[in-house]
Amino acid sequence: MMNGSAPSLAADETVPLLCLEGVSFSHGSHEVLHDISMRLQRGALTTLLGPSGSGKTTLLQILGGHLKPFRGTVWLDGTDATHLPPESRGLGLVHQHLALFPHLTVERNVSFGLEVRGKPIAFALEKARATLQLVDLPSDTWTRRPDSLSGGQRQRVAIARALAFGPRALLLDEPFTALDRGLRQRLGGELKRIQRETGVTTLLVTHDQEEALALSDSLVALREGRLVQAGPPAELYQRPRDPWLAGFLGEANLITRGGFLRAEAGECLLVRPEELVPGDQPDSGDYRLQGPVRNVVFRGADSLVTFEAAGLVWKMALAGTEVPRPGEIMKAILPATAGWNVTRGCRP
Repeated sequence: MMNGSAPSLAADETVPLLCLEGVSFSHGSHEVLHDISMRLQRGALTTLLGPSGSGKTTLLQILGGHLKPFRGTVWLDGTDATHLPPESRGLGLVHQHLALFPHLTVERNVSFGLEVRGKPIAFALEKARATLQLVDLPSDTWTRRPDSLSGGQRQRVAIARALAFGPRALLLDEPFTALDRGLRQRLGGELKRIQRETGVTTLLVTHDQEEALALSDSLVALREGRLVQAGPPAELYQRPRDPWLAGFLGEANLITRGGFLRAEAGECLLVRPEELVPGDQPDSGDYRLQGPVRNVVFRGADSLVTFEAAGLVWKMALAGTEVPRPGEIMKAILPATAGWNVTRGCRP
């Protein structure tokens, strides 16, 4: 890891664009962030995921220069930027509440960043219109004020404004929180398209697990101000190192009773609902599970069936229309290859 005496490595594409090293932050006696070290790789979309109060927005503000860490270092292009002001970092920021200028038209909102950087207004407006096209905002909205737009359109304006001046990186603080689920998903897909087309290094803050898994190249999970795990989304979902993270990222069967099946005393075995297979003809090494159904939740693509077996309560994802009703007997197989030992970090 780089240290305080390291020279600038801005020309080295192998150096992370943004990097935190041992960063901590407190409000009075309350420690908000504890010894956080993380890297944002160039050209990737990294998501910072955690529940409310986990320190996500504080970390974003430290990266952006709006807060100074109590301890630790912020690196930008290989240079110590811990005390560099926000306007000198060259980062585009989309706030949770967007903070669009209500008295300016859409195109002037987007051109604003270029104008304050001394660019001629004609150039700034040309660049703004090109960026509005990139985010797929209809041209008949460009001369309107933000309050006349829909929520989704305002989100596009905010992203365009953050992109127009050519930022080193894009920081987004829960930009889709106020939108309904369908619109969130559509705009999330648009964000990923824009990020791929522009290649801009992006950090997205969210508490939405589905959004994080769907959009991210890299995922950083926070809990109570501590970094739990970082890596590709599939790795965190399939091979979490922490029982809390296993349950936070999706429905999970967490087997903790010592001696049962493949969970030794003090260990925790994760079995995702989709790993269970309906049937009662196990192969060698598989386990047969059978017991009454407690509950069935239809989820569209499948149903989540909760049933009792072997003294435990199980959740199983079951596709199709042949779904048992509460009180009926569920027969399922736990394959020998299924499961992940969370506390040891290996297959059972």
